[in-house]
Amino acid sequence: MIDTDLPDTDQAETGLDVITICLYVAIPEKEEARRENAPWSRRLKSVTKYSLDRVVTKLSRRLHLDPFHYETARQIHTNSNRGDIAIRMAIRQQLTKAFAPSPVRFLEVKWGELTDFAAAEINACCDIFVIGGGGYMFLKADGSVGHMLEKVEELGKIRCPVFAYGIGLNRLMHEEVCDLEGLPPSVQQKIRYLGDKCELISVRDAETAKLFALYSDKSVALTGDPVLSYRPEKTVLPVRDTAGLTIGVNLAAHGWRALSILKPLLPTIITFLQEVQRSHGAELVYLQHHGLERPVIDFLHARGLKFRTVFGTPDDLLEAYAKTDFVVCQMLHACIFAATAGKPFLNIAYDRKITGFAELLGMPECCLPHSEAELGVLRERFATLLEKRLSLGDRLERRRSELRLSQAWFAERLAAHAQHLIWQDDFAAKKAELSDLSGAEIGAIMQQIRDSGARLH
Repeated sequence: MIDTDLPDTDQAETGLDVITICLYVAIPEKEEARRENAPWSRRLKSVTKYSLDRVVTKLSRRLHLDPFHYETARQIHTNSNRGDIAIRMAIRQQLTKAFAPSPVRFLEVKWGELTDFAAAEINACCDIFVIGGGGYMFLKADGSVGHMLEKVEELGKIRCPVFAYGIGLNRLMHEEVCDLEGLPPSVQQKIRYLGDKCELISVRDAETAKLFALYSDKSVALTGDPVLSYRPEKTVLPVRDTAGLTIGVNLAAHGWRALSILKPLLPTIITFLQEVQRSHGAELVYLQHHGLERPVIDFLHARGLKFRTVFGTPDDLLEAYAKTDFVVCQMLHACIFAATAGKPFLNIAYDRKITGFAELLGMPECCLPHSEAELGVLRERFATLLEKRLSLGDRLERRRSELRLSQAWFAERLAAHAQHLIWQDDFAAKKAELSDLSGAEIGAIMQQIRDSGARLH
């Protein structure tokens, strides 16, 4: 499915050609509202299974949850991840600014849906194709590739220039992962293909940059996640609702892999949060990033934790993050939202991308691998970080400013490079017409080309 968005400003108003950008992203805008309409027989089975899970959870006092049956029973779809939504919003915002004053319009295609029909439409009307950031690259424990890299040759269908914007590598921490230096030849070839296909590439973290350095001749820009440079429409002010300590909380439950790590950690996390609430008189605010976190939230309430929940747009979440003093979390974009709002965090990491983000910020102490998340360790690390939260906030702000400059530089470089390629194509097309035109007509076309070229500088 291709989603189209026409800009408010068109060519007639600016005198400049509209730049049409295809965004290849995890969650296109129209996907956010899509619901799962399963056949009644499958839904009945899932309702039964989820009801049994709730009973067993209550009796055992341990979370039992099957993501597939929960989503089917509630008729929800795996399209609610606020991190992926924020990535799309950030890229659109940054590219619109970079191409200004030329107006921009966007077409959006969901990862994995680059069909022949979609490619034909993109080739017919788009000036550039941008792979939107996030975990576009996934490597399994044995070094084999995930879904998107497996199908990377589909990018060959695209005839307009291709760019990669803030893409990242995902590798789970509960697996013995393959060394990047020893990936299978077929995987190396796919990474090389991606590098060759892209005009310019920016990456989310140093590990992704290393992957391209090993298997591609393409140099990449290390910019961090695009959301770090996102600016909400509404100014986010760091003003809290209460005079006491406010702790933001987010746990990872956005799929079976994350849940398999979270479930055995929950008793420790609950005890830890109860102690934080009791010893510091803290208000807890659960910052919900995904629809699958709802049963986890209900479980936390049932176990006696008192907190309010915020679940809204990325802008709503960023506003809530700004009103905290500190964040305890698991998801990568909980760290990123906290950093964007200038708040230090303690992340119980389930994926190497999270340790990579903390290292990118120069704050590795803010990340704790899930295998080390014992109660005593959590207490000690939290106490240390909380005491240093003001200095951590200062360090965070300095590093975020550096990454924002890098992000802005890459966006401007992408825009300049894309406009140059578009101008070259226009020049070639105009030149092909010259043989059939009069001298006056040739002069008018050449002046138009010179005017277009001047706009690039």
